[in-house]
Amino acid sequence: PFAPLALAVLMSRAVLPPKAGTPSETETTQLAAVPCDEVLDFQDCHSRYPTGCSKSGSYDPYLNLLKNQLIPPPATLSGVNFLTQDNFKNLDQNTPASLNRSNHLDLKDDLAKLGEGSMSGVVGYLYYAKKTGPESSNCQLDSTDKEGTNVDYHIGIGFDPTLAQSLRTHQRLSRDARKAVTQTSVIVEMTPHYRYLYGGDNWTIDGLQNVVGRQVRVVGQLIIDSEHNIPSQDCALATTPQQKLTCWRASAWELHPVTRFQVCKQDSCSQDSPDWVELEAAGQGPPH
Repeated sequence: PFAPLALAVLMSRAVLPPKAGTPSETETTQLAAVPCDEVLDFQDCHSRYPTGCSKSGSYDPYLNLLKNQLIPPPATLSGVNFLTQDNFKNLDQNTPASLNRSNHLDLKDDLAKLGEGSMSGVVGYLYYAKKTGPESSNCQLDSTDKEGTNVDYHIGIGFDPTLAQSLRTHQRLSRDARKAVTQTSVIVEMTPHYRYLYGGDNWTIDGLQNVVGRQVRVVGQLIIDSEHNIPSQDCALATTPQQKLTCWRASAWELHPVTRFQVCKQDSCSQDSPDWVELEAAGQGPPH
């Protein structure tokens, strides 16, 4: 669908930006949803398909372009806007009502005013981490290996220290607590090509699961995953009993991609505490 030269230009300008921020008009003029041919792995995917691809060629290419940004990790956190649980609720309440699965680009200016594309952070507790399945942003590749080399890591960050302690000590959870693990957590995503370029061998499913229940400080690009901006999935929008039963995330807004992931060395850290360490240095953490 793209001539090789045009593809190379789009890759260099839009998928490898020097800093966070939504792509410019020039960078979005060549956006298109395209069908996949045979894709070998995530490197093959992201070198040829800046917006990913799917069998049907039907998805939102601008949303995928945002998800596939490769923003260098911030050297310091001085310019990072840290969001609270209430901030995420406010973002959902102020999201344009017309946003749907296919019109992200049309609303990019309104979404940018809300903070989309900015380097943002959240301090909370790691509730869970798992490999995702095939997604158009990753050319419909599957997680066939243990580490999910070709897929995103889908990570839930919650805010309840009591629930976090139960997760950390592997206590048996009630049904309501199990639902709270997903329904009250915001999503952050580690992408395969970002892990490869900046995380190396350190950002792994095992590394994340070793610190479940611990307090974490996560930084990444703020976006709204408009695929999930519906009441049946986004608990911030759910109003009916059925919607509250099926929703599985606290917000459609997320940090994607994650650019830094830190763990508190102690039981509790303030946002600016010196006791934050990078994921790879976290180990098993302090005693329970």
